[in-house]
Amino acid sequence: MKNILCFGDSNTYGLIPFGGRLDDETRWTRVLQKNLGQDFWIHEEGLNGRTTCMDDPYWPGRNGSKDLDRILETHEPLDLTILMLGTNDLKNFFFPNAERLAINICNLAIRIRDWTKSPVLVVCPTPLGPDMETGPCRLDFPPESQQVSKDLSPVLEKMCQDLGFDFLDAGKYAQTDPRDSIHLTPESHRALGQAIYKKISEMDI
Repeated sequence: MKNILCFGDSNTYGLIPFGGRLDDETRWTRVLQKNLGQDFWIHEEGLNGRTTCMDDPYWPGRNGSKDLDRILETHEPLDLTILMLGTNDLKNFFFPNAERLAINICNLAIRIRDWTKSPVLVVCPTPLGPDMETGPCRLDFPPESQQVSKDLSPVLEKMCQDLGFDFLDAGKYAQTDPRDSIHLTPESHRALGQAIYKKISEMDI
């Protein structure tokens, strides 16, 4: 059996805007599991609010860099890690920048590859939704953050190519729920799970 770790934030956890969690038939991680079948096992490590390497002053314990070694050791051996982080790094008090965010994501991917000696699939998170400007999270994610979320994909893709990481842009398959413009709709979870399954099918793991 091959082991796959999904390391991410609330969009890996499957958070429903304003509370609750999507069920096993809907979350992209479980859709992926169903498609891959019994020869694969998906380890879900989605934490609400997780950042790449930032300490959130209002939400302790969310720094993904500090979690990483412990989580990798918990689930080893791993045949593939799917890394999808970056949305929470867009908060205004982190002063987001697309290139710096891409570097932070790739630094995690390098650490994962060095530890596991296995491939890493870097998934660029879906951009913040167009209703953010009038939504409940607009103070944390002002227009500057929204622009960085749109600029990230090409920068991250180029960096992944240079470093030899497989890449998938979630924004091509998934959309955010207009209620908060951050979390994926149920339909988007299903579509993303299918897209990641197709990508993995093309990889040598």
